[in-house]
Amino acid sequence: MIAEITDKMETASTWWFLASILSAPLAYAAFRVTSKLGMFVVIVLAGGLSFLMTLAGLQEAFFEDEFSQRAQDGAGRQWIAHRIVSGCLPIVLVSITIGLRHRWAKRDCQERIT
Repeated sequence: MIAEITDKMETASTWWFLASILSAPLAYAAFRVTSKLGMFVVIVLAGGLSFLMTLAGLQEAFFEDEFSQRAQDGAGRQWIAHRIVSGCLPIVLVSITIGLRHRWAKRDCQERIT
């Protein structure tokens, strides 16, 4: 029975790949948007996507009756950790993109002054 459950479950790399694909347009938007309102919207969208993906991982891992216990026993804690942490990827990538963009803008501004 555990083999049937684990065959139907996605692998950790599948969720990381899906999170990367869903994060790419948001990270690109964070790089291209120049207004503060636009950046706020991108951060809110990335936060919402991260929240939903993490919530889906938590529900699948802990809140589905028999399936969750069998998933914990069959796939182990590493699968659960990857499933939950991969949901945080959109907000992390967007935050890094905005931080790097802000840093590069400051550096370019200082080079123009000197």
